[in-house]
Amino acid sequence: MVSTDNGSHTASDDDLRRRIQLQTEYDAGVVNPAPHRAASPSPADPVVEQWGRIAKWLNDNLSSVSNAGATDEQIQDAMRATGGLWPEELTSFFRLVNGFPRENWVSIFPMHELFDLDRAVEERQLELDIWGEIDAEMGAEPRFGTSAGDYVGTYLPEFIPFAGADGYLLFVDARSGPLRGCVTEFQKVDADGAGPKWPSLSAMLTDLADSLGNGTAFDGHTPAVVDGQLRWQHTMSR
Repeated sequence: MVSTDNGSHTASDDDLRRRIQLQTEYDAGVVNPAPHRAASPSPADPVVEQWGRIAKWLNDNLSSVSNAGATDEQIQDAMRATGGLWPEELTSFFRLVNGFPRENWVSIFPMHELFDLDRAVEERQLELDIWGEIDAEMGAEPRFGTSAGDYVGTYLPEFIPFAGADGYLLFVDARSGPLRGCVTEFQKVDADGAGPKWPSLSAMLTDLADSLGNGTAFDGHTPAVVDGQLRWQHTMSR
């Protein structure tokens, strides 16, 4: 069994492997989510659909793009290191793109660098250490029983970062509740005080794909291609 930071237990390694494999097969249409009913077409994975739009734009417009998704084993290792199962959209996302290599790095977000799995695990632990010390100095009580999207004013084990820069992180909220899987920006001063930016990872990717395709604003910036590279132009204050 794998223990979380608050002492509770998550799925075993075998269970993690089984669930990841089932999700992989479901995404590929291999397994039927309702085996006792007549088979019907599986709905398209919105993360796959929206990242496909983004990847096509990158390949059509930039001089060089190279990226690869993570393996199920790598995702399993990252989930084990972070103490539990992730929202399905996050595992789908990392299967498609596991960061960009330095030699072909792309500024896919205006103010955040896309992480690979190793960086995501490292940044999460770094924030837990930093905010754990802050909470101890302030005498803050542990935040138990909160739901996804709820303000806590600190960094929780269920916050899984996938991008960041200069003390600002984008994370998927893996807590339970109706907003499980929402995307929030964690700020180095105000923590999670601004609340969720997008209700889901796929919603964020949809906005990003629309921005790239139509030249509209994404997170306060508009895209431009300069010397074969993606550049973001500021359109409003942070």
